[in-house]
Amino acid sequence: MTETETELMDLEPYRTLDDRAASRWIKDALRSALKRDPVDAANDAEYLAQILAHRAAAVLGMEQG
Repeated sequence: MTETETELMDLEPYRTLDDRAASRWIKDALRSALKRDPVDAANDAEYLAQILAHRAAAVLGMEQG
C-alpha cells in the first residue's frame, strides 16, 4: 500500500462523519470506535455485524414464514 493510499484510508472515517447521508447511528459508532484501539474496534465491529445479520435473517424468516 502506498503512502497516499494510507493517507486516504485515514481520512475515510472523517469523510463519513461529514457525510449528511450517513446515519446518526453509524456516526456515533464511528466516533466511539475512533477512540479505541483500531484492531479491537474492527474485531468488535465484525462481531456486531454478524449479530445484526443473524437477527435480520431471523426477523425476515419470521415475516416470510
